[in-house]
Amino acid sequence: MAKLPDEIITTVFTLQRQLLERIDEATATVFVMLAEYGETEATVHELDELQSIRERADTYYSRFYVTLRRIYESQPVASRDSLDIIARSINEAQAVADATLASVQEIKRNWNLP
Repeated sequence: MAKLPDEIITTVFTLQRQLLERIDEATATVFVMLAEYGETEATVHELDELQSIRERADTYYSRFYVTLRRIYESQPVASRDSLDIIARSINEAQAVADATLASVQEIKRNWNLP
């Protein structure tokens, strides 16, 4: 079984938690927006943006799951491609987590949502 350094595993799990938090916050924001304002011409852009945020966060969450499974099923060592994918995914997921957090906060500020 191929092993990854603890630092990489910790980083991936931390990012997965952050991505789940982004999915949760975007979903909660959609719920509040729909409850307070409904789906109108004024809200549709932000509702679409929140859906996009959920999808991007879910994509990276799922990518980590699949990539880690492949790496840990590898014998005797993980392929260079798998290691490259996990390294690239870490960098991209951190950027996505930061950007989606900023986007949700901006939408909440613009609509005076909690």
